[in-house]
Amino acid sequence: MNYHNEVVHGDSSTILKGLDNNSVNIVFTSPPYNTGGTGKNKDMYKEYGDNLTDEYYYKLLDTTLKESLRVCDGGVFYNLNYMSNNKGSLFRWVWENSDNLREVIIWNKEISQPPIGNILAKRYEFIFLFTKDKNFEINNFRSNKGKGYKKQFGPWISNILTLRPNDIEYSKVHRAAFPKSLPSIFIDIYTKEGDVVLDPFCGTGSTLVAAKDLGRDYIGIDISDKYCDISRDRLRQEVLRLGV
Repeated sequence: MNYHNEVVHGDSSTILKGLDNNSVNIVFTSPPYNTGGTGKNKDMYKEYGDNLTDEYYYKLLDTTLKESLRVCDGGVFYNLNYMSNNKGSLFRWVWENSDNLREVIIWNKEISQPPIGNILAKRYEFIFLFTKDKNFEINNFRSNKGKGYKKQFGPWISNILTLRPNDIEYSKVHRAAFPKSLPSIFIDIYTKEGDVVLDPFCGTGSTLVAAKDLGRDYIGIDISDKYCDISRDRLRQEVLRLGV
């Protein structure tokens, strides 16, 4: 099955197994952070409690990454941040998949929420880039891939991306949503029109809308029927906006 231009409701660990090898060209996603299912994020999912044990959270990350690498012939980008409830699983996952880890990009958000507890305010998040092909071209010094994004990367595409998250339309619905401009940068740089973009934790659909804006096909997966409906609505609105 290919699910092109569909938003699929279900468990990504299962649905990914139904996709063919090398059937997508980029993966850009942000899995749950395993925040502990408390505080302002406690009601984010009714189908999923964001308070898995270390082992189950590790398996969620590991299974979806391995399946993403199988189905993708390009870069697999995972946006994550470490927290008290996930840091053991997160860094174990990075270590055990280090053969496929190509870059760690720091997303400098420039702003931060006030820190709660005895911690520092977090102004950045990680974007981990994995590939199964060690020859995958991250950059070419003869032709700077980031030349259209010098404001965000500096003179050359780099491992520091500065982007203020000020275009998050659905942050009140999904507090962990990233701005559409974030996946748009990587989709633009690492794919071409007609390529297929996959987000196995698509939430409210920012990656999918970014893909559609850029003339790419998309596949979205989410365990929440509510967020799947929001993603479909956003994509329909995009069609109306473009007059298609």
